[in-house]
Amino acid sequence: MKNKLIHLFLFAVLLTPFLLPFSVLASEDNPEKSPRFLVHLLDYLAVDYGGAVKNGKVLSIPEYKEQLEFVKTVVDLSQTLPETKSSPEIQPLVQNLNGLIHSKADPLMVAAAARQTQSKVIELAHLPVAPPSWPSLLSGKQIFENTCSKCHGMEGNGDGPNAAALKPKPFNFHDASKMEKLTAFQIFNTVRLGVPNTPMAAFSNYSDQDTWNLAFFVLSLRYKTTEPLTDLNTRFEKTMSSMNLSTETLLTTLATKPDLEITQTLAGPPEEKLNQLTCLRLHTSNATAQASLDFAKYKLQDALADYSAHHFASASQKALSAYVEGVEPVEPRLKANDPQAVLDLEQLMGLARAAINDRKSFETVNLAVDKAMRSLNNASGLLQQQTPSPRLTFTLAFGILLREGFEALLLIVTLLGIIRASGAKKARRWVHGGWMAAAVLGVIAWFFSGWLMNISGLGRELMEGITGVVTVIILLYIGFWLHGKTEITRWKAFIQVQIKSALEEKNLIQLAFISFLAAFREVIETVLFLRAIWLEGGSETKTALGAGVLAAFAAILLLGWLLLAFSTKIPIKKLFTASSLIMVALAVILTGKAIHSFQEVDLVSITLSPLNLHWDWLGLYPTWEPLLFQVAVLVLSVGLWNYGKRPSFKK
Repeated sequence: MKNKLIHLFLFAVLLTPFLLPFSVLASEDNPEKSPRFLVHLLDYLAVDYGGAVKNGKVLSIPEYKEQLEFVKTVVDLSQTLPETKSSPEIQPLVQNLNGLIHSKADPLMVAAAARQTQSKVIELAHLPVAPPSWPSLLSGKQIFENTCSKCHGMEGNGDGPNAAALKPKPFNFHDASKMEKLTAFQIFNTVRLGVPNTPMAAFSNYSDQDTWNLAFFVLSLRYKTTEPLTDLNTRFEKTMSSMNLSTETLLTTLATKPDLEITQTLAGPPEEKLNQLTCLRLHTSNATAQASLDFAKYKLQDALADYSAHHFASASQKALSAYVEGVEPVEPRLKANDPQAVLDLEQLMGLARAAINDRKSFETVNLAVDKAMRSLNNASGLLQQQTPSPRLTFTLAFGILLREGFEALLLIVTLLGIIRASGAKKARRWVHGGWMAAAVLGVIAWFFSGWLMNISGLGRELMEGITGVVTVIILLYIGFWLHGKTEITRWKAFIQVQIKSALEEKNLIQLAFISFLAAFREVIETVLFLRAIWLEGGSETKTALGAGVLAAFAAILLLGWLLLAFSTKIPIKKLFTASSLIMVALAVILTGKAIHSFQEVDLVSITLSPLNLHWDWLGLYPTWEPLLFQVAVLVLSVGLWNYGKRPSFKK
């Protein structure tokens, strides 16, 4: 019974941060009798009072009457709201503000008093002043176009189709003199609560996150850049580092401070400050997984719209961007939940691009895009799933490292077996040095995984494809060089003449390079996959992840030792023949993977095959192009094999 009570207590403590926002929302069932509305009114007093009074004189009687009405509401609310009526600190602040406005005080004094009162209300009511996660500008853009553009215009210039009939006119979000004084928190409250006595209605139907998305998008409207998303993210990281703020603190700053105030904290000349502020305001949760998929959906819809307008080149480019910039960066996280769903998503996104590139009918392209969109929605659902349990995390980490490491292990063990058979013992250190260098690079990549995961999908796929092609060429060369030594006379000649050159530095470096390439591709893929799980998990998940990695590494070392020990019992001719076959098998597998990588960046076309093969670890995919290249490599291998069996002749 005691344990149950302890568990219930801990459960309640854990739920408190999640239930708090709901308690705030509950008090906002009547928006005009809530702490948020009180904060909202104080915002307007701080900003708008200056347009009603100057130098102790009323500039606009209607505006001043509105200020008097607002401050009266502030006084009434502060005396009735449960969060403020019992606070001895609030009433003196409110009465001071009321007196300043009635005495037509200086606008700076009124603004300072309103802000001080506002801060105390926020503190007492525990109102969130910043979003819990980084907003998505793409989501905000969609909300703006669907809801706000009718009055404010598609570009936010205040020139929407309904604008002419409205009084006062809709706000122009490109007016720098006004926008530089606004905060995202003010816009959030305006959207949620509306503006009394104006056409600005309240939109309380949006969730908090959607409202933050919209608020941040509105502030971003007057900033433009031609930089790619990845470059913008890199510059954002540098700016955040120079400001010496954590992500959470920076997010709060951008939500609660106006641009004018933020600019004063930035370093450098005015042009550099503007560049820094631009990257801060244009930073979006595309850097996070969920919004990265939102980006993919948005680009795919844009591609379809361009295709329907016969803008084929633009449609093709946007469809490619949807995959390499939207899907590819989050594939490691998706694989942690459902590897098969990732393979399906790759295929459907590829088929949508192929339909666009092949200029199929609009109906065909529309169907392909629709299937891809459904797969993207499924992927979004996967990201909302709970993180894997410690047991599943251990299994995933162990399985992925063992699978990725096995290909590299086969090649490295084969090289070591050949070296042992040839007697060139010094060369072993170079082979070990090659794969160890790749492992060290993996450790470095782990600590720089934020940068690594932000590499453009295009760059990552090209890197994997080119590495695969180079490795295939080396594998074919080594495999048939080995096959040429299976005949005893050639083996003896090799031992007597060629083995001496094996200890030359240039050949040893080549061995190290081959070993490095064997491990490099697998190391980078593994780091991305494991880091995605690490970033999402708690302490138990991270412990299980570490245990899985250590267990897999131990299993790989044990398997390597057993394979090496077994190779010593195989006759030279059979060892070389087996090694050649392994090289050919690895070449075929890596050919499929390399061509698949090139397909994902549209360097190779995509044609669906009826075989529906989809085994990534074997390099088999459900399209014709990888299969045809694999068959070509296999045919070339058979030809070289037969060529290598020619009898040798002594002169």
